[in-house]
Amino acid sequence: KSIGIVGLGLLGRGIAACFLSRGMRVIGFDTNRETRGLARHEIERAIDELVTRGGEPPSLRGAWQARYHEAPMYDRFAVCDFVLESVIEDEAAKRSVFAQLEAVVGPVVPIATNTSALPINLLASGLKHPERFIGMHWCPPCHITRFMEIIRGEKTNDATANATLELAKEAGKDPALLNKDIEGFIVNRMHYAIY
Repeated sequence: KSIGIVGLGLLGRGIAACFLSRGMRVIGFDTNRETRGLARHEIERAIDELVTRGGEPPSLRGAWQARYHEAPMYDRFAVCDFVLESVIEDEAAKRSVFAQLEAVVGPVVPIATNTSALPINLLASGLKHPERFIGMHWCPPCHITRFMEIIRGEKTNDATANATLELAKEAGKDPALLNKDIEGFIVNRMHYAIY
């Protein structure tokens, strides 16, 4: 499987390490060259942690590098089976990413957004194929936690929801599927109630 990740900050690089540790191919992109360089270093650190403390085989330390590719531009995502956006929690920034992804990936390739609060229906509005759009809420450290919140939008189809659930399980997560895009999803609603 080839997974595309847009945004290689704290969450994006942790997500990349998670997929790489499960034998998947990852194509990573970030507009900031310095962030791209730091991401490779941090992925290596996360992989080492998975070997040292997580029981992964020592061979993983060398094996992941052949499956990790930095993309200089969005067109490299054309070969991906699944694409995940993990940029800042800003609607305009995310919409810009989605527009560029929709221009290069096939019409049935799922596009997921890593968001903890922005409504999926809001982000899906204006997309060419909102049926393949879904929320995928990761929690740091992404390469270790089993947490995964998956959020359907009003137009998200079953194929996208099922593919996202399957990918989350392959990544070693225990996914919870929200069939309705509610404010704050599950985790944030619980946190605010507890606070």
